[in-house]
Amino acid sequence: MNLLFVFTDQQNRYALSCMDNPNVDTPHLDQLAERGVLFRRCYSNDPVCGPFRGSLLTGQYTSRCGVTDNGVPLPTGVPTFADAFNEAGYSTSWVGKWHLGGKGNEPITEEKRGGFKNFIGYQCYNGFNDQVCFYDEEDQEHLFHQHRTEVTTNLAIDRLEGLAKSAKSFMLMISYQAPHYPEQPAPEYAERYKDRQIIRRANSQDIDPYTPTFSPPSPRPFEKDPDYQRYGNNLDEYIRLYNAMCTQIDANIGRLLETLERVGVADDTMIFFTSDHGDMQGSHGLKNKCLPHEESAGIPFIAYVPGLPGGRVSDALVSGIDMMPTCLDLAGLPPVASVDGKSFAPLMRGETERTCETIFSERDQWCMIVKGPWKLAAERQDDGLAPTWMTHLENDPYEMNNRVEDLSVATLRKELLSELASWDKDIRDSPNHP
Repeated sequence: MNLLFVFTDQQNRYALSCMDNPNVDTPHLDQLAERGVLFRRCYSNDPVCGPFRGSLLTGQYTSRCGVTDNGVPLPTGVPTFADAFNEAGYSTSWVGKWHLGGKGNEPITEEKRGGFKNFIGYQCYNGFNDQVCFYDEEDQEHLFHQHRTEVTTNLAIDRLEGLAKSAKSFMLMISYQAPHYPEQPAPEYAERYKDRQIIRRANSQDIDPYTPTFSPPSPRPFEKDPDYQRYGNNLDEYIRLYNAMCTQIDANIGRLLETLERVGVADDTMIFFTSDHGDMQGSHGLKNKCLPHEESAGIPFIAYVPGLPGGRVSDALVSGIDMMPTCLDLAGLPPVASVDGKSFAPLMRGETERTCETIFSERDQWCMIVKGPWKLAAERQDDGLAPTWMTHLENDPYEMNNRVEDLSVATLRKELLSELASWDKDIRDSPNHP
């Protein structure tokens, strides 16, 4: 069984029309969800770009694997997603944003590639229309004059066509930069959303959504930035352009699915689609990521495996660290002992509707537990954890009622905090912890 694993950057869990979002159109991903399983409660274990990649590719929490910030390399001596498939005789290939071991436009040398044998990507460069540079296995630069999303798909299709000709099974991971800011969809997609009415989330507050970039550097003063001129102090326009980028990604997912059919491997290829983290978009008066709220730590996730029960919607808890062990399990390959995640292949096979009972997420200053309908977040302090946020996600899906000081749930809060503190101590006392 082959694996096509696709993920985007900063795509909100709710930025799919199959998640009942009236603001965005994602027909190809909706169709994929109809064929597979739509997971509505998937989380990033560290909602920021590089750390998510570190946890995804090692199956470990970032406090254990040490990829705690953007640009930090993968740890040495820890088996990766690619290593496990290499050992099984697969052809492994990466296309797109890497953001591990460097920043900006520069080659990703072999020792930084996490074991991927075929590789064409870039560290981190936020522009979509200029300096669309990729670097291949020979550290050669390739410069393109197309939109970055289209270039990424073109390169992925080229790799996919080559992989399909081989007698070996393949594992191909594709990392899109979109819809990460700056919001620069191709004009034809922006036009689709022109003047479209935006229905905001119930917890939304009006904010300035503009964020400058440093690779490339945004013009200063920011008022001179064309991106600021388009959506600075205009949250609805930001969301329109963001959703246009999501629709552009969706169209390119359609191209990938068509390619699988054309090269004759569609019936032998499982497909995973997710994102590294979400985007607050004004929820709770906040923007971007790095937060324990659902709009930031929650990520979209669709999984499809030929021959397994499809057309399902699951509210089982899953997270990024679970994806490596699940893919290995579904491919019939042995598990990797060092992973923190748990395979949810039994759910994919229709044997159960349950997965893990809890998920954990973290950033430098905070950590979080989700257990059943409850979420508890806490600040990491020198003398332990200080609870800051507690919500019942079934009764309060927009997290508008912080119950951290609610005496009626004091016993439960104490239990969740104890479990969270035990987890936090375990991973931070790990031999891998930097």
